[in-house]
Amino acid sequence: MDRNPLELLQQAYYAGIGAVTAAVESLQDEGKRQENLAQLRLDLRQLASLWAEKGRVTEAEARRLIESFVTQQTAASTPQPTSSAQAKAIEADIKLLIETLRAIRHDLQQEQNSPAP
Repeated sequence: MDRNPLELLQQAYYAGIGAVTAAVESLQDEGKRQENLAQLRLDLRQLASLWAEKGRVTEAEARRLIESFVTQQTAASTPQPTSSAQAKAIEADIKLLIETLRAIRHDLQQEQNSPAP
């Protein structure tokens, strides 16, 4: 069973991810700890194969999680289209607010300029 170096490197990469995942699971969960300790009794090739599979699954889950996060962020940052009627109503509200602020400013200036009693 002769493998090319790229396959071996990829297998080692996934086995490393799987080993780290197994270690983290062992730290977090007593049941997983016992299961992972039992797996350590396996042949080294079986253990590497098992960790490589766990690494592939972990990487796939991480990719899905990141893609989902990016999709949600993209959707949240995309402005929602407004209808022409909505745009006109917003514009009218803004103009009304500006006029109200001008009137308030004018009243304040009048009060400042009027002599104190």
